[in-house]
Amino acid sequence: MSRSFRCLVLFTLLPAAAAAQTPLPLVEDLAWGPLRDHGRQLLTRLEAAKVSLPAATIRELKALLDKEPANADAAAAALQKLLDAHCLIGVTINPESRVKAVRGPLMLELPRGREVVVLIKVHNEGGVTHPLIVSGPELIVQDKAEAGQWLRATLPSNEKLSGRGLEYRLLRLTAYEAGKREATFRFDVGQGTQDLGFRAEVPILFTVREAR
Repeated sequence: MSRSFRCLVLFTLLPAAAAAQTPLPLVEDLAWGPLRDHGRQLLTRLEAAKVSLPAATIRELKALLDKEPANADAAAAALQKLLDAHCLIGVTINPESRVKAVRGPLMLELPRGREVVVLIKVHNEGGVTHPLIVSGPELIVQDKAEAGQWLRATLPSNEKLSGRGLEYRLLRLTAYEAGKREATFRFDVGQGTQDLGFRAEVPILFTVREAR
């Protein structure tokens, strides 16, 4: 198997199951110019990471980003609807910098031992510019796995949030055990920023298959 094939990064969508997931809330009152710039940068990052979105989604995104909209609010909503369908998790940072997280619409199968890249939607009400941090009891976030950790989860540790009201981040996942596996994702933007009542945590059940 060639190295280029082993490193290929794909979203594995399950359309029927995805339709049953609750859509992420739309973020309103966004400036279209910065959001359009972010959308273009995101497409470049997805291409660099060899992430495969549906061709129709890519076409609609590019068409949306290339034209001057008659209604900026409608354009911002359309961009979110196109991208939110491919988000595993939605993260909200409130004005007090408290973080909470919810399950996104994306349903995913993970190939064992092969990296997969997914989207996270970040609604940044607090204008926070610290890095977004992910952790969890089943997640490998350091170089060495501890007992019970089977899923490597990586966000760029040195990449700060922009402070804009909305942005999408790439989360890299690599599973090391096959079968039905649950992992809890916990998010923060620094010590003491997790929301009360464990609302910064999202448990997700994955199917991990042997890579072909």
